Amino acid sequence: MPMNSAVLTEYGRIEYRSGPVPAADGEELLVRVLATGVCGSDLATYRGAHPYKTAPVVLGHELCGVVERAAGGFAVGDLVCAAAYAHCESCDRCAQGLTNLCRDKRNLCHLGWEGSFAEYVTLRPNMTFALPPGLDPELGALVEPLSIGLHAIRLAGPALGRTMRIIGSGNIGLACLIAARRLGFTRITCTDVGQDKGERALALGADAYADVLAPAGPSAEADVVVVAAGHPDALDEAVGAVRAGGTVIVVSFFDGPVPLAANALVGREVTVIGSSLSTATDFRTVISWLAAGEIDPRPMVTHRFALADTAEAMSLMAEGKSTTGKIILTPRGNA
Repeated sequence: MPMNSAVLTEYGRIEYRSGPVPAADGEELLVRVLATGVCGSDLATYRGAHPYKTAPVVLGHELCGVVERAAGGFAVGDLVCAAAYAHCESCDRCAQGLTNLCRDKRNLCHLGWEGSFAEYVTLRPNMTFALPPGLDPELGALVEPLSIGLHAIRLAGPALGRTMRIIGSGNIGLACLIAARRLGFTRITCTDVGQDKGERALALGADAYADVLAPAGPSAEADVVVVAAGHPDALDEAVGAVRAGGTVIVVSFFDGPVPLAANALVGREVTVIGSSLSTATDFRTVISWLAAGEIDPRPMVTHRFALADTAEAMSLMAEGKSTTGKIILTPRGNA
């Protein structure tokens, strides 16, 4: 049985192709993709800047779909989403529940494991999560990036009475905002360039938004500063924006080495914590929030494309306009 997929054939080039449905082995699920989001790591691979993902490959890991071949306790017809990786279940970090730090995890879109910019994808049961029947597939595709934001914000510690600044109002920054708002941080200010990003941040619950290029930029220090932007000065900006004794959470990746005013970090006793991926606990919490209607992340989404138009979607994302937020692809034209 053939299927369609969007293949990154070389850097900067996506081709819509027909090929065989991927073969799921005895321990894998076959999932029919209903909706899939475009991530910053997909863009990095598209540009040839990802640290390990290379062309040719089918990109995509933010997905929602329906189980077509059952495995691992899932049944045919189950609505599911997935993590971007499958952990090994046997290393010391997996034993501690730190599956995001697994020493031998496998990643979608790497080493022959094709991603979700396709009508079908194979998944391992330990990376797959059941969604409530009838949930909007677009929301299901947002669970993975929302879990990344939640994991980062949990690392900051208790929310009560603490203020936050989020540097970067792209999709991961907005996922951090949603989690911080839901967990109860007192005042959350988002920063970035462009009022379009500000409108999305305010729609998702930010108390304030500051365009860093505006004459009156952000000034008040925050208890917690989240770095969700990859520009070279982001870490220095964060150390200057956090209160003495405060915490900086770094959830973004950088293209290369970045400057850091270490003396300011030391003199102000700033704690810096890196945040990587997310765990099953994060996924289940986000899913419970969506099921109860406690969060509505839909303002993140600005563009929707059919899978056949993935090349256009990637070109749009590569332009980097502030009007472009989360892009959702739908393999059959609708979610």
